[in-house]
This record gives sequence, C-alpha cells and structure tokens, in this order.
Amino acid sequence: LDEPTSGLDARAASIVMRGLKRIALSGRAVCATIHQPSITIFNSFDSLLLLKRGGEVVFFGDLGVESSNLISYFERYRATPKIQPGENPATWMLTTIGAGSSTAGSKPFDYSQSYAVSKQREEALQKIELLDQAAEEENRVGFPGKYATSTSTQRKLVVKRAMTVYWRSPSYNLVRLIVSAVVALLFGSVFAAQRTPEDESDMNSRVTSIFISFLFLAVNALNTSLGVFEVERNMFYRHKAALMYDQRAMLLAFTLAEIPFLLMASMAFVVCFYFLVGFEVVAYKFLLYYLFFTLNLGVYTFTGHLLMSVFPDSVTAQGFGGIVVGLSSLFAGVIIRPQNIKSFWTFAYWAVPSHYIFEGLVTSQFNNDDTPIEPSAGSAFCTYVATSNNDCTVENCTECQGTAEEWIEVTFGGKFDYDHIPWNILYLICAVVFGKICAYIALTRLNYLAK
Repeated sequence: LDEPTSGLDARAASIVMRGLKRIALSGRAVCATIHQPSITIFNSFDSLLLLKRGGEVVFFGDLGVESSNLISYFERYRATPKIQPGENPATWMLTTIGAGSSTAGSKPFDYSQSYAVSKQREEALQKIELLDQAAEEENRVGFPGKYATSTSTQRKLVVKRAMTVYWRSPSYNLVRLIVSAVVALLFGSVFAAQRTPEDESDMNSRVTSIFISFLFLAVNALNTSLGVFEVERNMFYRHKAALMYDQRAMLLAFTLAEIPFLLMASMAFVVCFYFLVGFEVVAYKFLLYYLFFTLNLGVYTFTGHLLMSVFPDSVTAQGFGGIVVGLSSLFAGVIIRPQNIKSFWTFAYWAVPSHYIFEGLVTSQFNNDDTPIEPSAGSAFCTYVATSNNDCTVENCTECQGTAEEWIEVTFGGKFDYDHIPWNILYLICAVVFGKICAYIALTRLNYLAK
C-alpha cells in the first residue's frame, strides 16, 4: 500500500492499522510505504526497510519491541545522537540520516555504507538464501483466480456503486429529465392551438418537429454522457490495474445504471409532447412512440460510451460524435427524402440509427390515420390524390383530399412502412449490443491512464 494513513486523523489511521494488522496475522504479507508516522503507527510494523536519497539501503530488519532493534542499531555509531525519552523513533531516524549523511565534527557519516558492511545485511542475505532453498512446489503461493472475488460478486458490487454514483449525480440525471420535459413543451406547444393537421404544411410541421425533437435530445444524450463516462472510465483503469474488477462488470454496471434514467427522461418527454401535438390517444401508439424514443436516447447515450472508450478524452470523442450526429441528421429521411438519396449514399441511410428511429416514430402514429389532408398544388401528394381519385385532376387537386397515412407513404416514397417496425426495433437493439461489444474491446485493449 502507498501511504495508507496519509490524510487521516489519529482515529482513522488507527482503524486502518488495526485492519492491516489483522490481515498480517492471517498469514499474508503486508507492505506499505509510510511518511512521518506517529509512534503508535510506526511501532505497529514488524520490519522496516529504510532508504536514503538515491535508493540506497540504510536499515533493513525487524524493528523489535518499541523499535528497540532500530534504535540500538543506529546508536552503535558515534555519529548518531541519542534518542530522547518519548521521542518518535520515525522522526528520530529521519533526522539522524538527514539527506543520507550526518556530520560528526566536520566529517560526514555515510549510514548506507555502514549498513553495506554490517551484520544486519549479512543476516538478511542469509535469510533470503534459506528461503530460496526451502522453496518447493507444495508451498508455492497460488490463487484460484485472477481477481480476489468471483465474477458475480464483482458485478453485484460494481452495479451497486454505479447506481449510487448516478443517484448522487443530479447535475447529469436531474438536468436531462428537466431538459427532456422543457424541449417537449417547447415543440409541443407549437401545435396546442391546432391539434389536428389539415393540409400538407401542417403535416410537414409535425413530421419536422418529431425529427428535430428526437435529434435534439439524441445530441444532448451523446454529449452529456461523454464527460460522465470519462470520469468513470479513468477510475476503471486504476481499478483494473489493481485487479478489482474487469471491463465486463464495468460495462454492465453503467448500462444498468443508465436504463432507469433513460426510461424516466423518455417518459418526461413523451407525456408532455405526445398529447400537446394531438396524436391519437391509443395505448399501443403511445407505447410505440415511448419505445422508439427510449431506444433513441439509449442508442446515442451508449454511442457516447463507445466513443469515450475508444478515444483518449471527451474533446476528441465529441469531435467524432459530431460526425455521427451529422450523418444522423442528413440520412434520417427529412433533410434528404429516402427516395432522393443517391445510390452511393444508400449505405448511410441503412446504417445510421436515426433512420430507424424516425421511421418508427412516424409510422407508429400515422398508421391507419384517415385524417383528411389537403394537398398543395404541384406536390407529389397532389399528383397521387389526382391519380387515385377519378373526380380530381392535377390542376384542381387542392379541392380534393387524401389521408395522413397516404401523405406519409407518398412523401417518403413508400420507404416508410408500418410493417418495418419490428425490424426497426431489432436493429436499434442490435446497435446498442454492437456498441457495447465495441466498447468492451476498446476497454480491454486501450488504456489512456496518465502515468
């Protein structure tokens, strides 16, 4: 251990030393570096290795009762001042050797050189030789596993810690709940006065609001998760080096810790947004919207975890996150309609999760929606209504009407279909799993801990 009592008061330091003593009495070796200990703490140790500047040994051996061996060893040299009654042996020995030498008259005294030819050193070397000769296979120290605890114990304790960390992080979790509700109220209030669409302009407004709201919160989820996960990732590097737990326990813990807050943030948004916009009050449609919005927050939050696992700091991860967000906005199906995407970029349309999120949100609400929609002159929907209605022509299509479901089909070139919903859900779940697998590989192979 490295200075186990530093920064502790006398009572806390005493508790730590009693714990270490119990471990030592159980047969385990306990090694510790310690600076300026009290008399009680210093006398709790059995042996001492004292080094001077430069790493040269000044004393190595048993301390003895009340540090008697240490005191008698140093006082045998004429250059050593006698220890005073009640004086701390630790302070006395450091004062005695100073920076590695003490002065007797005008001639420096080298304690390290004296130890090099001392009887204590010979006894130490003889003991090491005897221990080497006694080494046998049957007394080889072995452990049942790489870690001190089982996998189940690691996961249980790390999950408990992660839950506690998240509960005690209102700046992260409470803020995203509030942001979700505020964004929902801002976008939803636009439609409070007109809850039922009447023409193509109204439909475009609703579809665009769905797109902007889910993308806004997706970006917020990705960016806010970076800083939080960076702190925990750096802590994990230290814990991993100490063989406390592995990356599986860490990823499981922070995945489970995120889920309750993702569910709450999604519910805060959907409850406020869904009814203000005027979507049909049907249980399965509400639950589908809630499901896709939860998957939206989950995908981008865990994408943030992935980026933070791969890159050294949150600034770099945020830069690459901007690329993810840019592709998500371009190929979701709003800025560029699916039927208008060039063949070269078709792969991006099928790869980005925003396409599946947006399709799920839109088709779940406008499936079987027979709300009358008035076409705009010259639009694709106008042509569709004119060709599907014998009483209409392209010139007078504004006098006819189609339905909201038909508008969705025409506007997105037949690419958005309610029957795709199960596949959209499956893709988004697979995206989360794939991201976790990549994060696992990154945490296994990469380590950005500053040395």
